[in-house]
Amino acid sequence: MTETELRSLIKSGPRGGFLFWGEEDYLKKHYLAQIREAVLAECPPGLEQLNRLTLTLEDGDYSALASAILAPPMMAPAKIVEVMPPSLDAIREKDRKNFLSALGEIAGAQDTVLVVSAPRGSLDTGTPKRPTAYFKNLTAVLTPVEFPLQTGVRLRRWVQRHFADAGLSASEDTVTALLTRCPADMTGLAGEIDKLIAYELSHGRTIVPPEDVPLVTSPGMREDSFALANAVLAGDRTAALRALDVYRKRKEEPIAVMASLSRVMCDLLTVASLMEGGLEKADIARALKMHEYKATLYMKSASSFGIPRLTAAVRRCREADRLMKSASMDYIPLERFVCTIPRAPAVRAPGEAASKG
Repeated sequence: MTETELRSLIKSGPRGGFLFWGEEDYLKKHYLAQIREAVLAECPPGLEQLNRLTLTLEDGDYSALASAILAPPMMAPAKIVEVMPPSLDAIREKDRKNFLSALGEIAGAQDTVLVVSAPRGSLDTGTPKRPTAYFKNLTAVLTPVEFPLQTGVRLRRWVQRHFADAGLSASEDTVTALLTRCPADMTGLAGEIDKLIAYELSHGRTIVPPEDVPLVTSPGMREDSFALANAVLAGDRTAALRALDVYRKRKEEPIAVMASLSRVMCDLLTVASLMEGGLEKADIARALKMHEYKATLYMKSASSFGIPRLTAAVRRCREADRLMKSASMDYIPLERFVCTIPRAPAVRAPGEAASKG
């Protein structure tokens, strides 16, 4: 089930059991709250908590889960059971049969809505073509709803709506600065947005200027083409594969990922060339139509890696791109590209002899 289908179902009245999974925990909490509100809408005042049962399964008592599902609502037409374990994969193989059996009780509980929410990274689903047996068993009794990390226009609009709800406006430059600096997940972004909102309101402002983003917010790892490019250039294969896996989980087209990576590499090479030509940050930002904060990040990376290494990376990107377009190989050329990147040379202390091994 897609997010759009879930929204429609919530409006018409949620029923049955759901499995929330994917990388974006913020949306899981958001839609769980909406389902809860819909289920308890006709609950008499004061009885809401009696008709909302929350379980973490940390005690391993799956009979309690079955009892919670089958118990009748307390003086209300329906109740909700929320299952939020630290990790679904942590449930031992020998216990999974009892767990799945308990979940299966939802089929006979017409007045109960069940939501099992798996935190990011806590459930191995396999791939769309080859899902794990465990995931197939879970989705046989629960309706799966995936919540991938949000990107592009949708994420930008979400950021602007957050500011608008507080009576503030944020330009495209401000949103770009925020998304460049801060983590890609909405939970992390929400916290940074709240900090900016508090700062601007305390100063009596109605506009969030781009220059306040680095002043107020905390930087975080961005799992996108810039993070992938930096990992490739640094020779960090583990970090590069981790960044690449994010794209795969988002089900993004590998050719599009390759195009994004190539664009970042080419931009870094261009920035390095402009720096060698003596241009300053403002000139580079203006020449490339790039926000100055983004230009700062690119200049830092370009300085670290240098023109020769960037030139070699651009050539290797071109070769990987050629392979992807000449045959249907999915992510294989990208994975080969990442797994064969040269490791960054080790920096020896002054006077330290080079290893002969």
